[in-house]
Amino acid sequence: MNNKILAVFLIALVYQISSAQHAPVVIELFTSQGCSSCPPADRLLAEIEEEYKDEQVYILSYHVDYWDYIGWKDPFGSKANTQKQYQYAQRFKSRNVYTPQAILNGREHFTGSNRSQLYSRLKHYQTKAKQVDVQLTTINTTTLSITVDYGLASIANAQEITIAAIIKERTTTVKRGENRNKTLKNTHIVIAEQTIPLTTVNGQVKLTIPEWISSQDAIEIIGYASSVTEGIVGATAITL
Repeated sequence: MNNKILAVFLIALVYQISSAQHAPVVIELFTSQGCSSCPPADRLLAEIEEEYKDEQVYILSYHVDYWDYIGWKDPFGSKANTQKQYQYAQRFKSRNVYTPQAILNGREHFTGSNRSQLYSRLKHYQTKAKQVDVQLTTINTTTLSITVDYGLASIANAQEITIAAIIKERTTTVKRGENRNKTLKNTHIVIAEQTIPLTTVNGQVKLTIPEWISSQDAIEIIGYASSVTEGIVGATAITL
């Protein structure tokens, strides 16, 4: 092996090792089909998912319902998602909520369409040490529910675990509101979620699946452990 080939091999090896050691990053986007500023953020996260598909980057899109009054009811919006965003607002000591809002590892927030900031902070959190290993196993799936077993190496650094089901992609033609006559592609749509306190290193969660989910929807289960002081400290995902 000549020196040039050896150098290329070593660079590739270092890249593979560094990629494997990247810490998990969870990106939560609060969005709405009724918000004209949201489609760029939705598209940006789809790009990030493709670019980081071989790394531990997990994306969840929470569609809120407070834009529905303008004239278009977001089919993926829910009060639960809006309440989750208000809980984050309390944690961040923010007076207001907004869309599109990106939250990284439960630690900081900014406008979800801000490409440079999102990439910069994503890379920042990848360099952090992973604190908790999380494992998921699907043990029962029906048209109405998904039962998931979870396990953690330790709960010393985590107070609660969140298990969420997402669908990978849906396309909607919006007929009213700020995005009237636009065809929107949404990805990583949260369809069910539970957050429970951690008292043991393993447990089970049953998620109820909405009736509008079809057999053609690709479903992924994302689980992440978090603490009040450290935000999200470990995450993983499985595809059904």
